Amino acid sequence: MKLDHINIVTPDLDATIAFFDDILGLKEGPRPSFKFPGAWLYGDAHTPALIHLNQGEDTLGATGNIDHVALKGEDFDGLLEKLTSRGYEYDSRVVPGTGVRQVCFMAPFGVKIEIDFDPVTPENTD
Repeated sequence: MKLDHINIVTPDLDATIAFFDDILGLKEGPRPSFKFPGAWLYGDAHTPALIHLNQGEDTLGATGNIDHVALKGEDFDGLLEKLTSRGYEYDSRVVPGTGVRQVCFMAPFGVKIEIDFDPVTPENTD
């Protein structure tokens, strides 16, 4: 089983698209012509849309016990630079026993985002 996509309802579609593009480099791409406004965001041309956005009223808390959305990242230092330069607070940690580096921050639309990065090894340096 694999993650297919994450769906986020946002009252400000343009700002949310801009956030994911600016901070994570996700790009808007093809989306079926649903009867409601939204966007699909892609990591690259070889993967399905990772984030599905629907424009709608704030529904903060409507997802119950869902704590965060986690994505796989490739540029640890670049992400920290972007978050810092744009004034986002974040937590960075290493998962005990794995070396996986995590960066967690709140998106402006109220969803906690976690980006996981491979451990630093001699073959895998930033």
